[in-house]
Amino acid sequence: MNTPKSMRAVRPRSAKAVGASLVVMSSLFYGSYGVWMALMGTAFGVYTQGIFRSLLVVLIVLPVALLRRQWQPIQWRRDRWWLLVSFLTSIGIAGPSYYATQKIGVGLMSAVLYAGIVLAMFFFGWLLSKERYTLDKGIATALGLVGLWLVFSPNANHLGLLGLGAALVAGLASGLNVVVSQKMPYGVLQTMSIAWSGGVLACLGMALLLGEYRQPITWGVQWLYLVLFVATSVLASSTVIKGVKLIDAGSAGILGLLEIIFGVLLGVVFFGERPGGLALVGMAFITLAAAIPYLHHFKLKDEPFELS
Repeated sequence: MNTPKSMRAVRPRSAKAVGASLVVMSSLFYGSYGVWMALMGTAFGVYTQGIFRSLLVVLIVLPVALLRRQWQPIQWRRDRWWLLVSFLTSIGIAGPSYYATQKIGVGLMSAVLYAGIVLAMFFFGWLLSKERYTLDKGIATALGLVGLWLVFSPNANHLGLLGLGAALVAGLASGLNVVVSQKMPYGVLQTMSIAWSGGVLACLGMALLLGEYRQPITWGVQWLYLVLFVATSVLASSTVIKGVKLIDAGSAGILGLLEIIFGVLLGVVFFGERPGGLALVGMAFITLAAAIPYLHHFKLKDEPFELS
């Protein structure tokens, strides 16, 4: 039976609309990370919260991977370097991002972390995956560095360089972690299970090294925030994975920039944060820096940014 043209067009538009909605949802979930970290406050140690969060994510994701038979034997000898880097980046993500949120707030943490992710993915994509460092990436790098300077310069004195630096370290580690995850020859659920399991071990080692085991843990509402943080982490990963299967990668990348906007807005709404003028300009530079490669992608494909 021949399908009318009007009916054939409905399904692609619907799928792309769903995909775009899922990516926007994932950006909101990712943008809310700082909110949960801020609400947890200092109830947990910097790395203790990472232990519990990583462990809970593994307990959710690993059984699903096994039940769906999406697990294959890990080739430890072949993949040892990727596994080692994934382990080390976990040290640079969990603790510094949590610390930065307590020191500089949700909005600035989100912006600086995102800048670090973009810069790291450009650099390590070139270094480890032989991706071309094109002119658009060079321009984006310059804009990202200018954005970071604008964010750092007015805030370094009253907020301190340590908090801003911690957010940047977390972003660089996150970007490297993404590149390494792409190199691992396993399915999505298995890769997530491996990465978060490494996070448990990495955070446990740092907690012992820093003596956090001597710090008493508060049993209160902070545990609810931790559980919500874990649920948000799983939802963020699942929605973005499903979303990018339905829409173009360039569209997903541009929509993903909403993470910065959501992070800033959530900081304003929940904690009354008011980023200064230069910081806001710096955030705009960072957003533009992240958008340029995707805009270049559309130019090469000669496609408009639309759902139809």
